[in-house]
Amino acid sequence: MDLFINLIPVVVVLILLFSNQHMLVAGFAGGILAIIIGGFGFDSITEQFIGGISNMLGITVPIIYAATAVMVSRAGSIKALVDLAKRVLKGRIAILAGIIVLIQGFATYAAGTAAGNTMVTAPLMAVAVGAIPEVIGAMAIISAVGFTTAPSSTETVLVADSAGIDVVSHASAMLPYTIAFYLFAVGLAIYGAHKRGSLVMKKEEVVEGEKVQSNLSLLGRAVPFIALLTMVVIGSNLNDLIGTAVFTPATIVIITAILTVLFTPLNLNTMSEALVDGSRFILTTLFSVGIFLAFINMIADLGTFEQIASLAKSVPEIILLPVTMILAFLIAIPSGAFAAGVLALILPTLSTLGLPSEAMGFVAIATGLGTQISPVQINVAALAEGFDMDILGIVKNNTKYVIGMLLVIIVVAFVVI
Repeated sequence: MDLFINLIPVVVVLILLFSNQHMLVAGFAGGILAIIIGGFGFDSITEQFIGGISNMLGITVPIIYAATAVMVSRAGSIKALVDLAKRVLKGRIAILAGIIVLIQGFATYAAGTAAGNTMVTAPLMAVAVGAIPEVIGAMAIISAVGFTTAPSSTETVLVADSAGIDVVSHASAMLPYTIAFYLFAVGLAIYGAHKRGSLVMKKEEVVEGEKVQSNLSLLGRAVPFIALLTMVVIGSNLNDLIGTAVFTPATIVIITAILTVLFTPLNLNTMSEALVDGSRFILTTLFSVGIFLAFINMIADLGTFEQIASLAKSVPEIILLPVTMILAFLIAIPSGAFAAGVLALILPTLSTLGLPSEAMGFVAIATGLGTQISPVQINVAALAEGFDMDILGIVKNNTKYVIGMLLVIIVVAFVVI
């Protein structure tokens, strides 16, 4: 009975979200119901409200990368790279879409997190092919698989600890599945771009000195973005090779800013203005997401998500894994800013039953997929910023592709585990 009552705020939030209500309207409705059901005091409400906002605004790396990506875009660097790539590929945008999705996957796997990389790759994809639904879905899928199976991610550490093995062994066991799911995402992007063609709706801003340029000229203007992309994707590997942390978020933005002044028409003043302007969208988005998260945290304080997770204990062992994956997926939707927190609720049940780490790895992937249709997930906000869409538009776009991928991994897990 308690679970039924505590589920009411969650159900209300989801109904309002998927009926085109503003995210904050849905969050407010669910939060008020949670306050009434839980009898929370003003101190608790205030703590959750401020905590939700501060948590989201404290995610500084995506903010830095978003501002830097806008800066190089204003300089024409992204467009130059895309124009050059289209010439080399002779206009085959489907192949270009697949390559960019694969870059997103590599970057996510290397970093163990997706959002900061998406801030760089999404604007590139938007300029290259536009807001193609399958491409956006592919970027969400490859991000979810990447950050839940990468050896450097919190989610992978949690799974390995629950299974009682070291992180490298678990990541190695999951690698074949990671590769297969990556290929699925790349194929989805190529299919979408081939089927729909370019959906670039808005023209790039006119950049000073813009005219038909030679390949060498395009390459020169593309240098800042190429450098930014390289440092984001393999910066940690380069640091390991050098033996010291040379490429950090701070140095990456500084190096990119210097290259922008050297290789593009932007001077120091216009470069600085572009950098500051580039942070506006992501900051306002994170502010609104933080308010929504505050209301979700009020619902979490009811114990709703723990109660949902406990349902896994009551199902027959033969269907335990798929049921657990579905529960993890569902819990991640309203609480998607903290995939690791969702796994902390789910994994103990699987651990006590002695399931292999691969089983828990599939649950982690299911959780990651759930986050990609969550309005409080920073990677969703990054896709919204990169493709100039609202967050709920990204959520609705991703839903069918993510659910389809969930069904695929449930079948695969049921067959191989």
